[in-house]
Amino acid sequence: MAVIFLFLAILPNFSHAAIDTSTLIVKTKQGQVRGTTEKDVCVWKGIRYAKAPMGALRFRAPQPVDNWAGVKDATAFGAVAIQMKRILVGNEQQSEDCLFLNIWSPAADGKRRPVMFWIHGGGFIGGSSSSELYDGAQLAKKGDVVIVSINYRLGPLGFMYFKDMPGGKDNFDSNLGIKDQVAALKWVKENIAAFGGDPDAVTIFGESAGGISVETLMAIPAAQGLFKRAIAESGPANDVWSTKLATQVTTLYLKELGLTTEGLEKLRQLPTDTLVSAMTRLMTKMKDDPTLPKTFAPTVDGDFLPHDILSGIHAGQSKGVDLLIGTNKDEANLFAMKKLKIVPVNEEELKPYLGKLKPEDQKQLVAAYKDYPSRNSILELITDGIFTMPSIKFAELQSAHANTYMYRFDWASKPIKAVGLSACHGIEIPFVFGTFHTKLGKKILLFSDHKRIYQLSNQLQQAWINFARTGNPDVKDLEDWKKYDATGRCTIIFDKKNYCTTDPKAEKRKAWGDLNFFE
Repeated sequence: MAVIFLFLAILPNFSHAAIDTSTLIVKTKQGQVRGTTEKDVCVWKGIRYAKAPMGALRFRAPQPVDNWAGVKDATAFGAVAIQMKRILVGNEQQSEDCLFLNIWSPAADGKRRPVMFWIHGGGFIGGSSSSELYDGAQLAKKGDVVIVSINYRLGPLGFMYFKDMPGGKDNFDSNLGIKDQVAALKWVKENIAAFGGDPDAVTIFGESAGGISVETLMAIPAAQGLFKRAIAESGPANDVWSTKLATQVTTLYLKELGLTTEGLEKLRQLPTDTLVSAMTRLMTKMKDDPTLPKTFAPTVDGDFLPHDILSGIHAGQSKGVDLLIGTNKDEANLFAMKKLKIVPVNEEELKPYLGKLKPEDQKQLVAAYKDYPSRNSILELITDGIFTMPSIKFAELQSAHANTYMYRFDWASKPIKAVGLSACHGIEIPFVFGTFHTKLGKKILLFSDHKRIYQLSNQLQQAWINFARTGNPDVKDLEDWKKYDATGRCTIIFDKKNYCTTDPKAEKRKAWGDLNFFE
């Protein structure tokens, strides 16, 4: 604990008056909520932003909350979305009634602070906003900003596609998890001023599936005007489903439930335990079948998501939305670990991925990885194909429409390198939130350079805060962080020492071109 206190002591100080506890009861458009104080900020947890998507509302778009009388308690997190139990980090309560959000604010005082709207990751099959890794108190206090985090529907309940099935078009909706996010953003637009936030200065940010969510929200008309800036951490922008693939996965799920495409209405009567058991079996089959995706994804349905994400960005769907985007150097290392193992680690396992490409493209691509087919080169190739290159392409396209900045997170401690993780997927999260006291945070701290960890966390936090406040992430020691474009390709590398580089993977980027591992 002494180390944590030392860390807090060296952070820049923002002057805050003592919290006025009378402001903990806040009037929203729907009714009053009562919060609490934690770590010198005001906190409201488990605020409902849409009706419970249960019964007749299962597999339907989110509906506005009914008004209520009296004061609702908002001092405990709401239930997390239905998901496989092995994915849960803690002992969170699962329920279909999961459409809740949480708010951390220095004060509900009418001050118009920048708002940072966090979307958790988890492959659209797991995760929750109540993870201690995403505690927003430190960011709120450090930056004098308002932090919002949300739950949204996951797995089959959030990402099945029924439009091309009998009775599916009129009675079932698609992309429900993303539609939940839009509903939460609309709630923030209407209500966040009462919590000390500025509804016209919202920055959406997220990691992994949360990063894809950020990119998807930028590409859809329904979210236009609901946010001003966006931060996408490790979001594979290419990872969207065609209607063909979405229908295939949905059909497989129905089969696990013993249903056919003719019996969709029975889905609304099945117990949630039955839905989860079928999801578990489906995910096992998806993991073992190289032709199937390993996680869920939004569907390009031609309506809500009219085009694939990159096409939407290219067309200027998010013109004027400032972007901060980046990846971690060794993303795929996490997914190669024995307990997870959903990416190839040798040449034989890589064949289904390369098989999607023409023979001449395969040859061109592997030639760019000089140690191929070593394990490290294959993991780097997977990292680039799934994360790095789609993010570079996304940045390149958005830079034509708004201020765009790019980073890469390279830091890793010796113990983390020793177990093969290095700068793997998700490792930057505790740096962004300053949540080193968590179980994962302690692992990152283990036997590593504490001083550099705190310094690096401070730099990331300040960059994210500055970006949310001004659209420019520039912080002390990072004055060279210029805007990203297709010519300069300035990228800040966060490592033992931060530095700016130009087009850090130029040869590999050129080899990839427009090649794509996704359908």
